[in-house]
Amino acid sequence: MGPPSGGPAVRDERLEGVSSHRSHAHLEAPLEEVWELVGSPTRYPEWWPRVVEVRGERFEEGDEYVQVTKDPAGGSKQTNFLLERRDDLREIRMSCDLTGMYADWLLTPAQGGTFVEVEMGMQPKRLGDRIFDLTLGQSYFRRWSSQSLDGLRRALGR
Repeated sequence: MGPPSGGPAVRDERLEGVSSHRSHAHLEAPLEEVWELVGSPTRYPEWWPRVVEVRGERFEEGDEYVQVTKDPAGGSKQTNFLLERRDDLREIRMSCDLTGMYADWLLTPAQGGTFVEVEMGMQPKRLGDRIFDLTLGQSYFRRWSSQSLDGLRRALGR
C-alpha cells in the first residue's frame, strides 16, 4: 500500500530496527543555565560521562568538532562529531561520524526550571556498530542517558 493520496512516501530520519532511548527530567535551574552546559560542546567534559576533551573553532549548526572520549576499556578515542541541529536555548543534536551514535537534547522552560528531554541512540554505519546496537544498544543508551542527566544535575549543583 502506497502513501495516502499517491504522494511521495515520508521517510523517518532513523533507520528501522536501530535502538534509541528517550529520557526526561525537570531540573531546578533556569533554561539559560542549562543551555550554557548542553548547548556548548566545550563544556561537555564538565558533566557528560566519558567526555574528556572537545576541540573545535565553531559550534554552529552544520559544524564539525573533535571529541575525545574514554572507552569502556579505559583508553580514549578521538572522533569527529557533526552538529546536525542547533536552536539556541531550545535544541541541539550531534552525531558521531564514525559510529553513528547521536544525542538530541530538547529544553523547555517549565515550573521555574527547565524540562529536559534527551534521546540517545545509534544509526550504525559499520557492521561492528550494527552488532553492538542489536545486542547492547538499548541498555547502553538507557544507562548513558541516565548518567548524562545525573552529570548535568551535578554540574548545575542541584
